[in-house]
Amino acid sequence: MFKKILICAAAVVCCIAVLVGGVWCSAQCDSSLCNEVIVAVEDSVKHQFVDAEELVYYLDGMQCYPKGDSMRTVDCHAIEQCLEKHDMVRIAECYKTPFGKVHISVEQRVPVLAVVTNEGRYYVDSDRKVMPIRGEILGNIPMIRGAVSKRAATEEYYDFVTWLADSSYWANRISTIHVHNPKYLVLTQEGMSAKIILGELSGYERKLGNLRTLYTKGLDKIGYPEYREYDLRFVKQVVGRK
Repeated sequence: MFKKILICAAAVVCCIAVLVGGVWCSAQCDSSLCNEVIVAVEDSVKHQFVDAEELVYYLDGMQCYPKGDSMRTVDCHAIEQCLEKHDMVRIAECYKTPFGKVHISVEQRVPVLAVVTNEGRYYVDSDRKVMPIRGEILGNIPMIRGAVSKRAATEEYYDFVTWLADSSYWANRISTIHVHNPKYLVLTQEGMSAKIILGELSGYERKLGNLRTLYTKGLDKIGYPEYREYDLRFVKQVVGRK
């Protein structure tokens, strides 16, 4: 019985200590000033469209940089909302720790395709939103050139590019989609001079399926003739032109 009483007493003391510690930490956090802001761009190893220094400058310009403010008044949610308005930021997370520190973690937007038109150029990101291009277009991003509206780029062309990327056969084979008009699309193949005339976008699964059959069951065995283009606009056949 005495042993049980000691165990219960120890548990109560531990609970009180944790409670007091939490209250003390909260009081310390609320009464101190923010003396350090730690900004991390989490996925910068894969690609880097923005760095911590630019984000600090951006927050300062938007009057959201918390350094020097009372920790009691630092609004983490407002900082997150401010950062998520940045052109290159997808998600931001912010939290406070004791002794005047504010931690900010940022996830960048991910480009899925690049679009180049007479009106300008831009990326479409993984959320189907238009994203500005900084510098040169990434070499591993599929490109669409020509008469493409932003609506089409974020809808049917986005679907087409993601279908290609998900295909075990076509992933990384198609480098550029040339849109002369909505009914005449030409595809450029990576490492091959022969172009693919797709025609209109509808039925692309069937059309490219026919070409894949020709490649894998025909040309892979007999060798590739010097065709300058493969025309997929005909039902159940592929027309090669020299």
